[in-house]
Amino acid sequence: LTWSFIPHAAALAFGGGAPALTLDNPIAEALSDMRPSLLPGLIQAVTRNVNRGHPDVALFEVGQVFAGDEPQDQTTSAAAVRQGRSAPGQGGRHWSHAEVAATALDAKADLLALIAAIGGPVDRAETTRDAPSYYHPGRSGVLRLGPKVLGAFGELHPAVLELLDAPERLVAFELTLEAVPEPRRKATRKPAFEVSD
Repeated sequence: LTWSFIPHAAALAFGGGAPALTLDNPIAEALSDMRPSLLPGLIQAVTRNVNRGHPDVALFEVGQVFAGDEPQDQTTSAAAVRQGRSAPGQGGRHWSHAEVAATALDAKADLLALIAAIGGPVDRAETTRDAPSYYHPGRSGVLRLGPKVLGAFGELHPAVLELLDAPERLVAFELTLEAVPEPRRKATRKPAFEVSD
């Protein structure tokens, strides 16, 4: 779990920073804005782990994000970050296998696995290249269901990582849970009514 408050510069980098989401009396100067994304907090957590000697990190969080100060502007998001050799199927650094760094395709696979786990329509999802500006262009994408955006994935932009003093290469995804349609319920048949003798 990370704070719902982030620095103003990070809020701006992740598409936030609106005056309505800036706190009048923040706990600390570094916690001045409501978060527009879960990724800044996760990136800070990864950075703390790397600085303590754990270079292969995979973290996730499910929580609220804020696009405005109205109730409909608050959504539930699921996000995850992979750093270093935390690719799926890898155990980090180990002598018995080749070390493989996590890629944007690993983040996409994680996103698709999460959508499938909650019963979303993975087979109908389409990938487009219009990821938010905090993702690396050409190494990221957006998962859509028709015109509706389900989530984004890819390698994070180096300028954003430099702003947050993070490791040089991170891959991530984020999913808006409200955007995933409810799974279709299968029709249940009642057993034929049998009259007791």
